[in-house]
Amino acid sequence: MLLVALGALGFSSGIFFNRSIAMMTGPQIAFFRALCGFSFFSLLAARDPQAFHVRSYRSAIPWLIGLGVSVGATATLYMTSLRYTTAATAVLLNNTAVIYVALFSPWMLKEARPRFTWVSLALALVGMTLITDPAHIEVGSDSWVGVLTALTTGVTYAFVMLFSRRLGGRVSGVTQSWWSIGIAALIAAPFAVGTSWELVRANWYWLLALGTLSLSIPYFLYFQGLKRLNAQVVSMIGLLEPVCGVLIGIFLFREIPSALGFVGIGLIFASIVLISWRNVDL
Repeated sequence: MLLVALGALGFSSGIFFNRSIAMMTGPQIAFFRALCGFSFFSLLAARDPQAFHVRSYRSAIPWLIGLGVSVGATATLYMTSLRYTTAATAVLLNNTAVIYVALFSPWMLKEARPRFTWVSLALALVGMTLITDPAHIEVGSDSWVGVLTALTTGVTYAFVMLFSRRLGGRVSGVTQSWWSIGIAALIAAPFAVGTSWELVRANWYWLLALGTLSLSIPYFLYFQGLKRLNAQVVSMIGLLEPVCGVLIGIFLFREIPSALGFVGIGLIFASIVLISWRNVDL
């Protein structure tokens, strides 16, 4: 449990590192973050018995590509949302992915839809409306960019989970990460073309921290935790990430939600817990 909890804390630390980077766009940050992560997992893949033996999992390559595209889209959109909206909005809307997983899994994985799916979806929709407060966002403003990218990450992150679950038992966690983070770097690469090396040098320590402390190491800790814990228990402990994300926004960046915003945060948390709790045997 400690490994998974540390992984969740690591993922949430990305909010602080992202906000500490100056004069770079979300997609640029996503590229250098993925590049650091890919380098880390390339070292792990060299010791993994499967990663470089592509023939042993050739039939899984289309699913690995789908996973990589989903990871790339999620990383690029999430890094962008953190630049334009509050930490609470970005992290909570990203973590509504578990609800979309419940919606899409009967179609993609042939799994039965959980009993509380529609209740969770309704709670999440109301919570999203309250936390984003669309009536007070000017059309065409940067805030809309942040909200829309955060909303989209919920869907793209859901497909990360679905593709990963589809690959479960066929491809190791290290192999999945090596492929997906590598593809994510390729997706974000066009946005990084022309990035000033002065900017990279000025922010290299934050970019390195993003790629290691808030991406590679948390993933590695999650894989270790999955070897020892039930997957549903891992998903519940993973709720520490949005909790920490909200607290980071409030205490480090003074992003204090309105009264209705706090209600929205509570509803989204309730929806995530409700859909995640369904099969947990604690």
